[in-house]
Amino acid sequence: MEGFQYYNMFETKGFEYLLTIVFFLLLIPFWMMLNKKVNISKRISEAIGVLTTRRIKLPKGIYHSPNHTWMHLLRSGVARIGLSDLLLKITGKIELTPLKSAGDEISKGDIVAQIHHDGKVLNIASPLSGKIVTFPVCESEKLLSDPYGDGWMLEIVPRAWIAETQHYYLAESTQSWAEKEIVRFKDFLSESMPKHDPEMPLNALQDGGELREQILAELPEGVWNDFDTQFLNFSAIKK
Repeated sequence: MEGFQYYNMFETKGFEYLLTIVFFLLLIPFWMMLNKKVNISKRISEAIGVLTTRRIKLPKGIYHSPNHTWMHLLRSGVARIGLSDLLLKITGKIELTPLKSAGDEISKGDIVAQIHHDGKVLNIASPLSGKIVTFPVCESEKLLSDPYGDGWMLEIVPRAWIAETQHYYLAESTQSWAEKEIVRFKDFLSESMPKHDPEMPLNALQDGGELREQILAELPEGVWNDFDTQFLNFSAIKK
């Protein structure tokens, strides 16, 4: 037939076309797998950054006090005291400085330590009365990663364990307390932030309506001072 030309792509650039097709067939599944991993990683990262009771360690058999310290009576009769995981998730990385030493007699409510972050300070009161047995300097990494294990703060021989722990939180009541404390913390921020950082709206510190972990580290010294006197102070906490 005149004017008709037979075109065989495999005799010209068919091989290049075939390679291109194979390349895209291999690339698409790889891209989908990579994108899926990125999305999963992003969701994990976002979940880690949200302050929620699902992320807070609340071990059984541990008493929690309203000022965010915990205590546990060992078989030896010595009481071990530490900082709550919720407090540490609010503050982020800190340095702990003991203000008392082994052999000191302390009363419930006495300031026994300070936690520091970039020159900002919080005072930590003892939830129990007694005689200090040991008060080691705990590493910041242990405080954050294992607050109820190697990250404990001090040990004392308690004078009135039953009387002083009867209004503290244990077992199921701890979960309810932690949920209420997160709400109370939001309310605290809504009052304190306008005074000390009026240009930063509260929603700037939120992720999907939830507060981010380590949020206090981003806030100015004035908010820390309010947190110390209004949120952690025994006398300021409504029973």
